[in-house]
Amino acid sequence: GTMMESYLDFPQCWNGTDLDSPDHKSHMAYPVNGGCPSTHPVPVPKLRQVLRYPVNGDPARFRLASGPGYTMHGDFFNVWPEEEMAQRVRDCINAIIKCGFDGKP
Repeated sequence: GTMMESYLDFPQCWNGTDLDSPDHKSHMAYPVNGGCPSTHPVPVPKLRQVLRYPVNGDPARFRLASGPGYTMHGDFFNVWPEEEMAQRVRDCINAIIKCGFDGKP
């Protein structure tokens, strides 16, 4: 059947001090012209959620429960085992290699 696919990219720049903020987002920012802004100078690995939904009917009538399409959001909770995260940071992030969902290049 037909699938609707959405890409949800998380911010890649951190302010370097706050692990959270009252609005849960102002401590992070998106890159500008390929780099982090001076207000959020610390780059973090790119995190993307790819969401696929089976759909049917008129695409013009698709709606999210939260409202218009721009209301789509995601949350990330790091619950990976420390050893797994360390391996992925070492083998993928530090090596600057794009790895698959299994953590292998």
